[in-house]
Amino acid sequence: MCATEIAQAKAMMSTTVDKTKMYADLDQSKAYAEFRPRYSDELFKAIVDYCKETNPNLNMAVDVGCGPGMSTIGFTKYFKKVIGVDVSETQIACAPKNIPNAEFRTGYSDKLPFIKSGTVDLFCSGESFNLMPQKETFAEADRVLRPGGTIALFGYDVMKASKPEINAVIQKLWIKFLPYWPKESTMIFDKFRNVTLPYSDFKRREDLQITGNMNMTEYIGLMKSLWPFVAYSKDHPEEDVAGELERDMLETLNQVNAPGDKTFDFAWDLFVLMGHKPKN
Repeated sequence: MCATEIAQAKAMMSTTVDKTKMYADLDQSKAYAEFRPRYSDELFKAIVDYCKETNPNLNMAVDVGCGPGMSTIGFTKYFKKVIGVDVSETQIACAPKNIPNAEFRTGYSDKLPFIKSGTVDLFCSGESFNLMPQKETFAEADRVLRPGGTIALFGYDVMKASKPEINAVIQKLWIKFLPYWPKESTMIFDKFRNVTLPYSDFKRREDLQITGNMNMTEYIGLMKSLWPFVAYSKDHPEEDVAGELERDMLETLNQVNAPGDKTFDFAWDLFVLMGHKPKN
């Protein structure tokens, strides 16, 4: 999104959302676990390679704002132990239980009393740092990170479809729900460009993507995982919100796709900020 679009969006967004309650609904958390996009292996490898620049021993990672564990799971391939932390009990309840080196806890990014100081190799957050108290979260990251450890913040912006007609439907929906987004979400739309990590040795990457093909079940499931969908639906119980979304998308797919093809290609642009804690 360009700066003008972000400014226009911010003017429409909410200042009253209780960010700690955005993912309290169990059905929403289940949809989140099933239908939210999976981060690419390239993203995990980029972060791990950066970690190894100053610390070859990848013992522990902490993933704050982990949701049901999308990013937490990705790091278990590289670290001996990964702890996922989230304020939402329902999100943690939807996290996997069968990964030996993954542990999930309810908690806050700025209060991790169960982690000893100077013991963490990677402190990370995917698609959620905008909802956290920044100064306090950075202070807690500095406390738990060992010298030479890494902090990494990453996420993805608004989904794009490969065909402009389908993309127009997605953008129309996004605008409809804008008043239900917390204003802090503009940080995601802006790819954290105004975020400065607490360590001078940090870098940014914006050359990665999540891509794939989505069917209608996945599309509606994704929408049901979004806080604005849940909040709008509660405020408008007379509307069949999911049904209207499906009809709009199907009408467009019937116009631009081959007969019977109810899918569309999508892409999310990824971004990541990574910084090393000084060794002395």
